[in-house]
Amino acid sequence: MLDQSFSAENFRKIFDIENRKGNYLEGEFFPEVESKSQEVQACIGELRILRSEKDKHTPEDYEAIRVSLSDKLETLRKEREEMLHAKLEEVSSNVCAKDFSFGIQEVDIGKPKKVFVAERSAETHFALKQVQHNIRRLYKVKQSNRHEIICQLRELLADAMPKYIVRTDISSFYESIPRNILLGKLRNDPLLTLQSKKIIRRILYEYGQITGLDAGLPRGIGISAYLAELYMRDIDSSIRNHPGVLYYARYVDDIVIIFCPPPNVGTRRFRQLVVRSLRRLGLSRNRTKTQILQVDSKKPYKLTYLGYKFDVSPKAVHLKMSPEKLSRYKKRLDLTFDAYSKNSKKSELTARRLLERRLRFLTGNTRLVNNKKNVVSGIFFSNPLLSAKQDLDALDAYLQVKIAPFPAGRLKNRLENVSFKSGFETKRYHKFSAQNLFEIVEVWKNVS
Repeated sequence: MLDQSFSAENFRKIFDIENRKGNYLEGEFFPEVESKSQEVQACIGELRILRSEKDKHTPEDYEAIRVSLSDKLETLRKEREEMLHAKLEEVSSNVCAKDFSFGIQEVDIGKPKKVFVAERSAETHFALKQVQHNIRRLYKVKQSNRHEIICQLRELLADAMPKYIVRTDISSFYESIPRNILLGKLRNDPLLTLQSKKIIRRILYEYGQITGLDAGLPRGIGISAYLAELYMRDIDSSIRNHPGVLYYARYVDDIVIIFCPPPNVGTRRFRQLVVRSLRRLGLSRNRTKTQILQVDSKKPYKLTYLGYKFDVSPKAVHLKMSPEKLSRYKKRLDLTFDAYSKNSKKSELTARRLLERRLRFLTGNTRLVNNKKNVVSGIFFSNPLLSAKQDLDALDAYLQVKIAPFPAGRLKNRLENVSFKSGFETKRYHKFSAQNLFEIVEVWKNVS
């Protein structure tokens, strides 16, 4: 039986998991514990130095100092554990209190869709992580694998069998999910404890108070993705298991369906299937982003999905960047050079260094700092399945146009050596500090 409680013991597990990920919560939420941790590390350092200088002491003195430091280390570790447990007990007590609030508020990120955040505190952090853990473990909820979907789709499109393809997405996905239906599903399900349900209701109540709407989940708060996936299960199942459907995939709100209807039966029945399945749960498809293709083995066609453009011919399937992704890279280049032009008037040296860092980041690859899972990002790892390189050439040409007005010299020479295609083909890595990464991406924060 899964322990769903919002207890100090469970919060300690979350604390350790976050530490293993490189997210050191004590520095943010528990400064006293961090200070004690520093004392522990200092004592470990003293022991290490003692061992390296063992020959400088008599055996008796060495052993006496070693025992003294070991005892001190054990005491410090015990004090840290007791201090951390007391803090987590306090957090648990606050989360379980009747007046506990997430302090949800809207943040402006310069995009049409509203984004929300919870107040940044130990209580909100651990409460959200625990309820996400409960939902994930109980319902086996997880987001679809983007890479896996693209690979599967590539193989299916290479098959010469005649078929229909429907590509669509859900209008205002997070904002449209009816909370009353979602809460009804959870209320009637005995898997979640009353406390878990209370926490979920609290989040949705606060969101409703801000928006004044009866529908929707707070976009930007982690638990919304889990609740949305849970809500969509019935729709996924009804479409996937419908006769004639060969393949169905959904990544958040982006849907692709491949089906083979019986002879003399058109696409209307399958379009209605999608519409009815969504409408039954209070959702609707985005008509402007709906694409229906009838394909056979003789005619080439194109399909855009999850950042890739599938260019399908009788002989092969080529994967290119979607027009939206290509445009996004160009927009980031525009913003990068605009920022240099503006900031170089204040400090040319600082602006130049940031320009070079941003271009290295855009055209290369990097491992995200403070992350023990070795998560990588960059031109290759964001587009690993590209099979056609024309888009990389186009980006390099666009970059060279941006560089052309620079006067001849060392800076221009260095910039001319930066290349999207080279960064992709060589998987070139660049290292950036956390501060560097913050400064690099700051200029693109409103570009989706």
